[in-house]
Amino acid sequence: MQHLTLKTAFICGLAGMTQSAVAQAVCEGEVVFQCATDNDVFREQITVCAQEESYTLVRHALESGEDYYDTPLIAEASRTWFEWQEGAELRIELGFWSTDLGEPVTLHAVLPWDDMEEAVSEEGTARMWLQSPHWRQDIEQTLCRSQTVYADTEALWAPLDTRGPVATFFSQDVVVPQPSAVGVARVTSLPEGADALAVYASARPGAATPVWWQLYKGDTVDVIAFEGDFLAVAIPTNGVSACLIRPEQLYLPYEGPCATGWVDGTYLERVQ
Repeated sequence: MQHLTLKTAFICGLAGMTQSAVAQAVCEGEVVFQCATDNDVFREQITVCAQEESYTLVRHALESGEDYYDTPLIAEASRTWFEWQEGAELRIELGFWSTDLGEPVTLHAVLPWDDMEEAVSEEGTARMWLQSPHWRQDIEQTLCRSQTVYADTEALWAPLDTRGPVATFFSQDVVVPQPSAVGVARVTSLPEGADALAVYASARPGAATPVWWQLYKGDTVDVIAFEGDFLAVAIPTNGVSACLIRPEQLYLPYEGPCATGWVDGTYLERVQ
């Protein structure tokens, strides 16, 4: 990930504002992203703010000011899903956890990118949308109107300076690979009435424990540790295709390149 110092704004008519306007601050901290949703019947404003070590996402109705969520969505920068991908466009993903909905909500931003200058271009179309949840086969999306997208990418970096190793992105527990645990397992069954197997943020999940990922029957996954009935599994992220544990990674806290999470081993069978 490259730490770039840049600041760009794309505003054309957000909540009736002009191009020279600045984003409306509706949460504490510095506004990172803002847009109006693409809905003629019930238009909302989505705002993401950066403050100290976290990000806050709020949604409210443009006409009434009423909040969409009972509580703002919070992303702790040291643990949340985050991706920065440069190319013909700049693609950003920032993951939030919704306690009210019991699922992750991912904000996507696609900004015009000047690869030669390594900066966001002032020409081109900016896009932004919310996706919930990112691990389901069927997803729900809330689209923004492209002409209303505001982005201040410089404000992303201060909270991310506290970011830990990729392995902690999903798991709240430190995972130490052990030879007796390392291997490959397949999901052979699912909990009664469930269509997927939850990957928890803790080996001792409770009702409020985040579920950042799900596995489906037939999926195979790398196992790297266990605690009681729960297995720590490695989850490929950021373009990583394999999560095999190397000998030098044994007996030390796992730091990546994959994220980690915990699943109930009752529903998995060792295949390697």
